[in-house]
Amino acid sequence: MRLRLRIKQIKKDQLIPINYQFSVSSFIYRTIETSDSGYSKWLHDTGYMSGAKKFKYFTFSKLMLPESEMIDLYGLKYLKLKSETIDIIVSMLSTKTVENFIIGMFENQKFRIYDSNVESEFIIKTVEMVPEPEFTREMVFRTISPIVISKKVIYNGKESQKYLGPEDDEYEKYFKSNLEEKYITLLLNECSYESKVIIEKERSSLDEVELMGQSKAKLITIKEGRQTETKVKGFYFTFRLKGETEIMRIGYEAGFGKNCSQGFGCVETIKRY
Repeated sequence: MRLRLRIKQIKKDQLIPINYQFSVSSFIYRTIETSDSGYSKWLHDTGYMSGAKKFKYFTFSKLMLPESEMIDLYGLKYLKLKSETIDIIVSMLSTKTVENFIIGMFENQKFRIYDSNVESEFIIKTVEMVPEPEFTREMVFRTISPIVISKKVIYNGKESQKYLGPEDDEYEKYFKSNLEEKYITLLLNECSYESKVIIEKERSSLDEVELMGQSKAKLITIKEGRQTETKVKGFYFTFRLKGETEIMRIGYEAGFGKNCSQGFGCVETIKRY
């Protein structure tokens, strides 16, 4: 399911850090915890497991700002919000039976976007269900938050991540692998042993990933200013996919690529076949 949250500023012309993703992700976790602490613990500690990996199966878009101004403060970049309301898309895998519950848990919630220098307050003014698109075997998507694809490399004797762009030769391989693993992990966690055997033998595949136009890189800092600060590189772009309709749905609702629950990999449909 997918929600459009309209967020209202508590005060006018507030400042937010340009790296606001961690604050928004934390707000989503806290909202879930307030409604159902058991589910929140599972989401934070476990999620759906695939070996050492955890898939959270939710994502969100960048903030949709009608009007803002970039300013420098304490040597860092901030956004001054000039409009009363801003929008954000929150997308997650869910069943029909919990949709109304999920809508209700976001209504009228207050939250903060902050760092060590500024703190801004907001309230959820409206929560709107976004109609689900018709999923087909061939679709075109456009990113509304950057997609992160990376591979492990050894640099100076240490393991690190090499971030890939859509123009890289290995991009399609890792893009496919990530999405297929999400799909298989989801099914394996929700079925009987007999069904697991069948799923492992008959894995659904993503047939083709095609970049349409040019991509734009975006470097985002998670937990900026903390000891656990990390920099993540993603890309905005438009792309065409061919594959099973269910794997299309999972990518659309849960996000494409890595770090989706931190605000990466959210897309919108712009064309259907």
